[in-house]
Order: sequence, then C-alpha cells, then structure tokens
Amino acid sequence: MYLPEPVTKIRTGNNMKRFFIIFTVIMSIMAGGQAQAVDPLTSTEFDPVLIGEGSEIEIGKNTDQQLRSKYRISTDQQLNQRINAIGQRLAAQSERKNLKYTFTVINDELVNAFAAPGGYIYITTGILQRLKNDDEIASVLAHEIGHVVNKHSLKAIQRQMMAQFGLQIMGAMLGDGGISGALLVKASEISASLLLLKNSRVNELESDAEGVEIMRLAGYNPRAMIDVQRMLLGVSGGKNPPAIISTHPPSQERIDAIQRKIDNTR
Repeated sequence: MYLPEPVTKIRTGNNMKRFFIIFTVIMSIMAGGQAQAVDPLTSTEFDPVLIGEGSEIEIGKNTDQQLRSKYRISTDQQLNQRINAIGQRLAAQSERKNLKYTFTVINDELVNAFAAPGGYIYITTGILQRLKNDDEIASVLAHEIGHVVNKHSLKAIQRQMMAQFGLQIMGAMLGDGGISGALLVKASEISASLLLLKNSRVNELESDAEGVEIMRLAGYNPRAMIDVQRMLLGVSGGKNPPAIISTHPPSQERIDAIQRKIDNTR
C-alpha cells in the first residue's frame, strides 16, 4: 500500500504514537464490516480525536449550509430569540465554551434535535410543541451540547473518512489536525449524512451526563431531562414514533443514569 509522503517523514515522538493509534482504529473499522456502515457511531468511545478544532468548525459551517438548503428555517423571531437565549446560557457553562454556538430552529413537524460539529445545534418546531417549559427545552439543547463537547459526530466522521480513504487521510491528520480542499468537502458531506443516524448507547449516556451538569451550572432544573425521556419513552411504542426516538433512543437505563447523575451532583 502506498504511504503518503507526510507519513514517511514524521514517524517520531508523539506522531509515531498517533500513527499506531490511527492504524488500530482503521483495523477496527475493517473488522467491523457492515455493522459500522449501519451505525458508524458505535464503539467510538476510545477513538482519538485527529481533526483539529479549526477544521471541525469548517465542517460544521459547511454542514450548516447544506442543512439550510434542505430544511425550512423558522422565521419566528420571538421563538428564535427564546431558543438562542436558552442555548447560549447553557453553552456558556459547557467545557467547550470557546466555540461560537449557533442554535437553529427548523420549521418542521419532525420531532427531532441534533448537533453538527463545531457547535451547530438544531431543534425542530415539532419537538418544541411537545416540550412544556424552558427547562425541558434546555434539557434537549444541553444534551446536544453534550454531543459537541464529547465530539461524537466528529469521531464518526473520522471513522467514515478513514474507512473510505485509509492511509491517505492518515497522512493529512498527522500534522496539526487540519484538513483542506477535497477532504474538507467530503468531511462536510459525511457530516450531513450522519446527523440523522442512531447514536450509540455510550454516546447517549455521555451526552445525558454532560447535559445534566450543564443544566445545573446554568440554573435549569436537570429533572426536566427525565421528564422529556419519560415522555419520549411513553410514545416510543406508537405506530409512528417521533424521529428523535430512532436517533436518540429513550430507555429506562438512560432515565436511571440521569437520576444517578442528578443525585451525585447535588
């Protein structure tokens, strides 16, 4: 197999360690076979983050442009201000408060919420109609911020890119984590395609825990996250369950974990 020039030149120190880490990730992808193609977020818990923050933000920006061309964005100024105010209050308490978060309301009956890399977060009018108060809205947004903090979608993009490009992408990431040109475009396309896929159990639990802490620090009632989970769990067995149930499956395990997190942070 051809090794890109950057790889052959910098196999020392930390870069050498990163080389073997990436190689291990690629081998795990190859071993995962078809299962990874169905749910690329599975088993990313210990994946190293190879894409730098600058490139992550660019991927998020490009993804946002794609989504804005695909969905109708709400023009309700009062609603947008309310969601942005709640979101920014939460984001200010996150571990990645340096990011410039954006909170976008999608005018769609689809019941869903999701996050793109770099702090781009979306919530639909469909789910907002089911939420009773600001605390419940905050619980959904805080959970999505949790995905951004833990770089879940970014890790999924990495896996897809390495599965498609192998050692070619490895060379591009061994420097400062920056990617450019055609690879950046491809990463953005992959990002948009992954947003509505099911999240892994580990990712959901991590984002719930992160969300509880963010809510607490921002002055919202974390118990609202349990209320939302119970609502979603109650409608999950219906003939036409909300879309968010397929991307962020509710479960009693999640409810119990959220309760433990609340109890341990009082």
